[in-house]
Amino acid sequence: MNDSLPRITSRRMQFEGGSAIGTSNRWEKSQYCSILTRAGIVGCGVYDMESATTFDQAIAVARGTPANPLVEPEDLLGAKIVDASPKARSFGIEVGMTGREATEIMLAVHPEKSNAVVSSVNARHLDHVTIIVEDLERSRRFYTEVLGMQVVERPGFSFDGMWLNAGGTQVHLILDHPECADPGYPNMNAETLPGRVHHFAFEVEDAYGAADRLKEHGVRIQGGPVSRPDGCIQVWFFDPDDHIVEVFHKV
Repeated sequence: MNDSLPRITSRRMQFEGGSAIGTSNRWEKSQYCSILTRAGIVGCGVYDMESATTFDQAIAVARGTPANPLVEPEDLLGAKIVDASPKARSFGIEVGMTGREATEIMLAVHPEKSNAVVSSVNARHLDHVTIIVEDLERSRRFYTEVLGMQVVERPGFSFDGMWLNAGGTQVHLILDHPECADPGYPNMNAETLPGRVHHFAFEVEDAYGAADRLKEHGVRIQGGPVSRPDGCIQVWFFDPDDHIVEVFHKV
């Protein structure tokens, strides 16, 4: 019996008219995918036109076939639009055009801003602090028995560690190993893996978009965007003093 959880993935997609977020949702013997823009959604047949009409949502639906199912958002690009809500039709989306054409029309409704003024990443709050420790059990006793934190569930990383909760902030412990860097980063090199060094993290709305803003600001990226075992999308980068900062979004 397969007890694995359903799979949900998301990623940034680039079009001539700007950027969108593609999503794929899969569970046993079924799936659906979509492309999300600021103006509306290009998706598969799971979307209901009656609800979209009631709530004035712009939805364009493409339909797959048994031979060519719509599983990943990229599958929508060449698929034909078979239905569209009144709001989507008001933008100029028509039955028969491709999903790519419908997406470009939706992107044109809200054009991306010029790079002349670079927007900020908009960090919401400090989510966690990560520290490297020599003895995991010794650190567990200190943070739980001395500081009163609680051990919480940790995703299935390939390296040893522990997560603890301190109110609204977490402390992430990583057991020291060759791929970690020292606190002062003297041994950081090209082989040092993102996330396995001392750093602090902020939650953001869109880690893919945050990575773009950081590059526009000339910030040096250490790693990402990548997905961690529980699906969160992470990006690591250096601040002006070479401290490592992470931003991520939950999915």
